[in-house]
Formats: sequence, structure tokens, C-alpha cells
Amino acid sequence: MKKIIFLLLGVILLATCKHQTTQIPIGSGNPIDNPVVTPTNDSVCFSSQILPLILANCAQTGCHNAVDRAEGLVLTSYSSIYSLARNGSLVSTITTTSASKRMPYKQPAMDTASINLIKRWIKEGSKNRTCTTNACDTANVLYSTHISPVINTYCKGCHNAGNKGGNINLDNYTDVKTQTSTGNLICAISFTGCKNMPQTGSKLSTCNIRKFIIWKNHNFPQ
Repeated sequence: MKKIIFLLLGVILLATCKHQTTQIPIGSGNPIDNPVVTPTNDSVCFSSQILPLILANCAQTGCHNAVDRAEGLVLTSYSSIYSLARNGSLVSTITTTSASKRMPYKQPAMDTASINLIKRWIKEGSKNRTCTTNACDTANVLYSTHISPVINTYCKGCHNAGNKGGNINLDNYTDVKTQTSTGNLICAISFTGCKNMPQTGSKLSTCNIRKFIIWKNHNFPQ
């Protein structure tokens, strides 16, 4: 009799455990069911991605820097840029089709990649992230994957076809190659006697400077 009782208890326990198992739906599209968590190392960094981009495009001479303060705005710090990001005016002014209202003022619009990066930063909460890494990707340095992104972030705002600062255009492969081959660009970004570039913000990282040197030494692969 005792054996029968124990056997019945075992069956009941197994049945109970089976009914308590929770099945989590996969691919339902509901963010509660499938939360998307952006890895820290894949998040947009304000200090190394957003700030240089804003400085190059918006804090030039005559614009939103500490000296000129166009329209009373100084866009050289996290707090000032954050305010415009959260109230929607940052995206609206860089995407408007009105040339008289668009930022950068009286210049070509920011490229799609830069605009999307800013939108992504805002979507992630406009956080004041500072990202540091010991990794430096200088293997197989190409213009498209290594050089162009640096130019777009730090240089293109001042040196493009519509705004040739110093009569230098850096918005295409040929012109970047020319300035690098002469040594002028590497000298400028290395702060070694030429006019320092970028003029606003900090010196480029050692890793980014190395990319230009390696690119030049390998005959400027695209």
C-alpha cells in the first residue's frame, strides 16, 4: 500500500512541475517578450563620436562656439548639446530641407551616416558615454572603412566642397589622398608644426593618426 501511495505522489509532483513550466514566446515582436539590449561596446559614445561631429559641423568660426555664440548657442559641451537633442531641435535643424534653417548654416547638409548616428545616440537616451579601448584596428587599412569615417567625424564639417576651409576639400577619396600624400594632413592631425586639425576639440587618438600613416605607406587602398 505504501509503495502505491509513494508512486501516486511522484506522478502528482511530476504533473505539477510540468504545468509550472513557463514558455517564453520567441519572435513575437513584443519588446516585453523579447527585449533588445544594446551591448555597451556597441553603444554610441558621446565623447568620441557625437561631440567631434558637432564641433566640426556646428562650432566653427562664426557659429556656435564660445567666442561667436551664434543665436546665443554654444555647442561645445554635453549639457548644451543634450538640451537640443532632447527637445528635438537638433535633429530638426540638421534634417530640414530649408537651407536658411539647416545646420550647418549655408553649407552642405550632414551626410546620412552622421545624421543616423546622432539619431541613434538620441534613441539610446543621449547618454554622456566615454568609451575607451585598448584595441586599435590598423589591419588592412582602407579609405572606405578606416579613413573616411575619421574624416567625416572630425574634418568634413570644415573641409567640404561647399566650405573649403583653408581652400582644402576633404569630402572625397582623391582630395584626402592628395593631402595625405603631401604629408600636410598627417602633420596637421599629429600637431607637429602645421596648423592643428581639428581646430576645435582634442587631438585625434594615436590609433586614428596611425591609420593615416599606414594608409599612406600602403599606397592609399580604397
